[in-house]
Amino acid sequence: MFSVLVFPLLLNCLVYLFNAIAIKPEITNLILESSLLPMTDPNTPEFAAHLMRVFVDFRQFVNSLYIFIAVSSIINLLSTLVMVHASALTHKDDSFEIKDFPILTLKYWKGPLVTNFYIVLFSLGYWFLFFIVLFSIVFFSTKLDSLAAKSRALFIVFAVFESYLAIVWNLSMVISILEDTYGIQALGKAAKIVKGMKPKLFLLNLFFGLLSFGLVQILRLVDWSSSFSVTLTTGLVLMSSVFVVRMFQLVTYTVAYFQCKSLQGQDSLRDVEYTKLSSTTLMGGLP
Repeated sequence: MFSVLVFPLLLNCLVYLFNAIAIKPEITNLILESSLLPMTDPNTPEFAAHLMRVFVDFRQFVNSLYIFIAVSSIINLLSTLVMVHASALTHKDDSFEIKDFPILTLKYWKGPLVTNFYIVLFSLGYWFLFFIVLFSIVFFSTKLDSLAAKSRALFIVFAVFESYLAIVWNLSMVISILEDTYGIQALGKAAKIVKGMKPKLFLLNLFFGLLSFGLVQILRLVDWSSSFSVTLTTGLVLMSSVFVVRMFQLVTYTVAYFQCKSLQGQDSLRDVEYTKLSSTTLMGGLP
């Protein structure tokens, strides 16, 4: 389990370091060019040149950010797949080798990807509803002094209810990895087998949510005007901590999956075959 956790963690750290080092000059140029705009006459060619450089620097920054998000998403998805596989095998006391995990990852990536796509859609729709309700409160509110309190209370309510919805979302990811079920079917199956475990998993989600929220709040205590090395190290430690919390949450949901199956007198479908498959067999089954 330690080896399985360390490898994706190192990959995330390397991607973060590469992105931070590559994006630093772009941010520096963007800030420099933006600071020159107020000191330049808008009617001069110099102003237009500075403005064009601002647009170019901003476009480069956005492109680098998109690449970072895409690569991080791929690594996190593969890390989820590997962590759930390892947790399932460890839970069942099955023997396995680290070298088999890349093959398993290549063979079973489709299900988690499709399920994660639906989860992202549901999450975006959920928070879009939040902004609709928030806009309604802002539009019909007559007292601005109570608006901040209402907005904060609304956010807490939506965040807590999302922790409840995330029970099915997280369990569906485990199902899409350990079984031949993914997408809407995995979400429906998760909602069906989780009955009886919801209170425990809801409290578990609240715990992990508060833990991640606390780690993010540490960012407010960081002096971002300090040296680049200090800022880079702080961001790296916080990113790694959030990643470890997420991986540990997947381990607990994998255990919860087996408990839900045992309560219904069922066994998992795919994981019982792992020790019977050799690397050659798995490679032959790849599309």
